[in-house]
Amino acid sequence: MIVRGLEIVNFRNIARAELSFSPTFNLITGRNAQGKTNIIEAIYLFSLGRSFRTRSLDEAVRFEGDYFFTKLAGTSDSGVAFDIEAGLERGGRARVSINGKRASGLAEIVGIIPGVIFVAEDILLAAGPPAERRAYLDYTAAQISPPFLREIKEYRLVLRQRNALLERSARECAAPAGIEPWDEALAAKGASIVRSRLEAMREIEERSQRLFGEVLGAPSGFRMEYVSSFNPAGKDTEEALREALARVRQEERRRGYTMAGPHYDDVRIFLESSELRRYGSQGRKRLAALVLKLAQALAILEKRGERPVVILDDIFSELDSETVSRVREHLTDSYQSFITTPRPDELGGLPAGAARFSVEGGAVTAGG
Repeated sequence: MIVRGLEIVNFRNIARAELSFSPTFNLITGRNAQGKTNIIEAIYLFSLGRSFRTRSLDEAVRFEGDYFFTKLAGTSDSGVAFDIEAGLERGGRARVSINGKRASGLAEIVGIIPGVIFVAEDILLAAGPPAERRAYLDYTAAQISPPFLREIKEYRLVLRQRNALLERSARECAAPAGIEPWDEALAAKGASIVRSRLEAMREIEERSQRLFGEVLGAPSGFRMEYVSSFNPAGKDTEEALREALARVRQEERRRGYTMAGPHYDDVRIFLESSELRRYGSQGRKRLAALVLKLAQALAILEKRGERPVVILDDIFSELDSETVSRVREHLTDSYQSFITTPRPDELGGLPAGAARFSVEGGAVTAGG
């Protein structure tokens, strides 16, 4: 997948910009708080259908304006060209069109442009709470197998319905009438979620081991272990979840929410025989998180046959120059990438065919 160009109007602090990109390496430079990240936020909006910085797109409308407009021109690896437009009036709903045809909303563009993004906060993949690692696996599963997106939506719908029933039961101090069908649905859909996550984890683990060897130049002992919150004995997943729901029934009735399911699961990450979250240094955790993102991109490429767009937001400052050079070479050889940094000297010389942009106060200059 290649993003050929991007048009921005009233997005964050960018009043207007029309940008044409290199199909390989794009460097976006500028001092902090000038608007570098706003460019990649606009690109990523077309990949996931939402911002990676805020839940409310109203916040992306330029302070002096009452709407934003973005337009992306892309070409798939099979040679199909397309244009996507997305705009929002402050306080309203997003208006989206694909090749001039009105779409129902941002959800309709999810999956058109596979994308992988790494920001500073992604160190939480290795160091943070289980929710970070679950979200990573779920996104990977959805990218390499699009039906998973429907699976996770259906699971969350069942979970909401079951929680509503339990909440009402707790409020009324009564047994949750009619909960058995929801138990069965949660067990079936929960088991499907776990199977998809395990498949995604196997894909990531294999590629991470390979990438650690390339990036570090040495074996890493990288390993991932899925930790089920309801099935420590390794039974049939659906049956184990059904039994877990029966065990916690009385406590759920008291608390008013579902207390068993894959939404409590975790992934343990090991590097050189030690669990990274507990024993790894900050540098090791950051490098592991970066490798996990690169492995995600590689899995998407190899499973879907379509190169994802790779976005790295100011992440090289804490890596040594040799590692930076290896990561840059890997990106240039494999993907179209977008790199932001306030210190371009950290990356060394730019590869052939690279494009460079500088941002100052929301004004974007090509070749700066």
